Amino acid sequence: MSRRFRSKRYLATRTPMRKLVSFQLGNERYAISIDRVQHVINEFTPHGVLHSGRSLVEYKNEIITLIDPAKIFISSHDERERQYLIICTLKEGQRIGIPIPEIPTVLEIAEDKFGKIPELYQQGNLSSAIQNIIQITNDKIMFYLDLEELVNQLVIID
Repeated sequence: MSRRFRSKRYLATRTPMRKLVSFQLGNERYAISIDRVQHVINEFTPHGVLHSGRSLVEYKNEIITLIDPAKIFISSHDERERQYLIICTLKEGQRIGIPIPEIPTVLEIAEDKFGKIPELYQQGNLSSAIQNIIQITNDKIMFYLDLEELVNQLVIID
């Protein structure tokens, strides 16, 4: 339909979209905003691995903290080797790395697919790093992560 003949109602019904970077850990899929992702690299060496899942990695002559979300999320324990590293920027400008076993995917998801986490589910040991759930298909969901809360969760674990 050409723009000329579109009604205002048609324009108003468009659902805004969000671009995400998605990755699999264990049995679950997670996503973060693509705006927070700087790079994905496949060659890295972690140093000083702590029980909490934190370690250090050198990236472009900068030492950044590497955070393993599988240490926080029970169903995300994945024994596969972490071959890829997502380099992200926090709101304060600090960088973190998230190690994952497979190359992440870029998705464009409609805003109306983002939902609140059911209250009864939140009463368990749910990490505050999970900000929303995303309905991918009728039987699959993905967890949308808040990077700042992910960092805070690892501080609490220590």
